[in-house]
Amino acid sequence: MKIPHRLALKLSPLVEAARGEPLVEPFVEIDTLDDDQLVLESSHGRFVFDRKARAVLQEGQQLATFDSIQSVDIAAFPGGRGERSWSITLFSGFLDRITVGRTYDDGDASVVASKLAGVLGCKVISLLGQR
Repeated sequence: MKIPHRLALKLSPLVEAARGEPLVEPFVEIDTLDDDQLVLESSHGRFVFDRKARAVLQEGQQLATFDSIQSVDIAAFPGGRGERSWSITLFSGFLDRITVGRTYDDGDASVVASKLAGVLGCKVISLLGQR
């Protein structure tokens, strides 16, 4: 039985910590950064941060407005490979967050989070676990 991609994304950090291998290989990179938009590619999908509309889009669907996002959070998770993985999340409220990517490289996570925060006009928060 194949696990749906969305569920695999949510379970991947836990499975990796227990089994040593992720269900979904983490990666995150900025594809485009210009005056109109920032495009982020990751194992979680393709996210468009539209500066003119001030909206975050995925597959043409609006996920959030820039004004609704309070912070870009970086959270560390134990990894099964003996190294942590880093989750990059847009935080709007306690039950309202959007994970845009995960990576093994803390430097990549910091750079991506910083660029996202610059576009969104919010702060970056580094967490040791989930909020």
